[in-house]
Amino acid sequence: MRFEVHPANPQARIVKLAAAALEDDGLVLYPTESGYAIGCNAESPKAIHKLYALKKPMKKFFMALIVPNIKAATDYARVDNFAFNIMKPRVPGPYTFVLPADPHIARRLDVKRPEIGIRMPTHPFFTELFQHFDKPILSTAAKLSEEDLYDPDEIWKTFEHSVEMMVDCGPIEINPTNIISLVGDQVEVIRGELLDP
Repeated sequence: MRFEVHPANPQARIVKLAAAALEDDGLVLYPTESGYAIGCNAESPKAIHKLYALKKPMKKFFMALIVPNIKAATDYARVDNFAFNIMKPRVPGPYTFVLPADPHIARRLDVKRPEIGIRMPTHPFFTELFQHFDKPILSTAAKLSEEDLYDPDEIWKTFEHSVEMMVDCGPIEINPTNIISLVGDQVEVIRGELLDP
């Protein structure tokens, strides 16, 4: 299923369908401010398995948890005062913050690394989605090779047999998030920059 939505005011009816697809262990293609991404319910082992199987050729590519706010992030990652003070004025925003993962989350997500990426997008789709869906989303860029995809038709052609739904809001310029590690009470810029709030 592919649904077109308004980029600034996505129709609640369609966003609710996306929430239902996530709830039912589905993979959903959706817009973010940095390009299209694919995600699933991070609390569904079945959905996580499907996402990993899809992205197997790209294991090296980063996956992050999308959450609505810092409070929700604390259920999955350790957010100490140092990290909180860096994150608070910058979220939601174009950042993926790398934090120490809660041990049970690392096991559930079947990740070998003790850290986890946390992301709080500004795209209106997520403002609406989190009105209807209360779990984190395991998210990864919508591509199967090094080449970025930004045209919705190309993205749909690539993934239409792998996902339950696409939320299409037109072409989005690829603008990767800034990846900032806050592990060990130190700021390490992995990609991009830490902008002044």
